[in-house]
Amino acid sequence: MGFVELLSAPWFWLALGFMLLLLELMAPGTILLWFGVGAILTAGVAWLTPGEFPMMNLLSFGVLSLVGLLLGRNLWKRYLSSSEDHDLNDRGATMIGQVVEVHRPVRAGVSGSVRIGDTVWRAKSDEAFEVGTFAKIVDVESTTVVLAKTE
Repeated sequence: MGFVELLSAPWFWLALGFMLLLLELMAPGTILLWFGVGAILTAGVAWLTPGEFPMMNLLSFGVLSLVGLLLGRNLWKRYLSSSEDHDLNDRGATMIGQVVEVHRPVRAGVSGSVRIGDTVWRAKSDEAFEVGTFAKIVDVESTTVVLAKTE
């Protein structure tokens, strides 16, 4: 059986589709999923048009896979991969609003430090804070937290 005859065989496209779906289980992402779905849909096209247009099956595989990839990617981004925590990878943004203890005194125009968890961070403020007092983080500028009085 030659390559052209293989392209017109529905079982070939079905086997290719399931093989790609199995490979998808071992690979990260969802790229192979859409090629597998495209191959399975191409098996349907090959079954409806047996042996007439083998190159049409190859073209339909490419088009169906590409359409599935584009649609699936957009659907995935819109509905399945949205995170409720928009600050997940932005440590500074997650610290805003926390009340922290002053580690070294902070004076207006002179930076001090605060303890956040098990780490000491540089801190600055327009107000003065003594060691052991508590302050609220209102902003993060690079590796320096900006403090304000707690209410």
